[in-house]
Amino acid sequence: MTTVVVCLAGQQWSVAAADEAGPRKDPQWSTGGDARACSGPIWPASLNTTPGPGQGRRVLVIGDSLTRNGRKPLTRALREDGWTPTVRCFGGKRLDWAIAQAKRAKELDQLPATVVVAIGTNDMRWIDRGTTASRMKELMRVLGPKRTVMWVDTYASGGDRFTREKERWFNRQVKQLAADRNNLHHIRWGSWARDQKVPFADALHYTTRGTKTWASRVADEVSRIAR
Repeated sequence: MTTVVVCLAGQQWSVAAADEAGPRKDPQWSTGGDARACSGPIWPASLNTTPGPGQGRRVLVIGDSLTRNGRKPLTRALREDGWTPTVRCFGGKRLDWAIAQAKRAKELDQLPATVVVAIGTNDMRWIDRGTTASRMKELMRVLGPKRTVMWVDTYASGGDRFTREKERWFNRQVKQLAADRNNLHHIRWGSWARDQKVPFADALHYTTRGTKTWASRVADEVSRIAR
């Protein structure tokens, strides 16, 4: 089954389309020559049978450059817990792009019962709050009320237009959205990472150690929530 983080606890079997639906590679995926892009999302032909919380279940992760940087350790950790992950990521992207990715996955019958959303940093750097709040709600509308969705909140260094105050505002929106929706789960990253003193490599991205910590935290929370 496909898992979108924003997760659908206990409903994955009724929501996901056929496990083998759609092409293994999205024929419309294009990097456009942009070095920030991830390689195309892969829809594995068979489900992972490794014992664990995700055994026999798919999960879709939608994210930006933080997901791109952490893609390998994240997918490795998810597979170790039995998940069959697919990742759609692209550096510099925002919520409007995430909405389009969710719609595209749905067109391909590759929008699973569990979805992870790890996007918002670039919205807070560039987009006004009213538009951001509206897009967050629109993404949840596209994903629907029957999927388990997990939203990873943000962690700001205070550099490159992404201030602590912006972090707090965005993370409050995630928290409120989750409070209003039974199928949305808030993965607390920002405050947790600050407590752990997760290091930055630049104004937005983490060091290699920080990226591995992010991946481990997300995978652990996905499996904990989905049990």
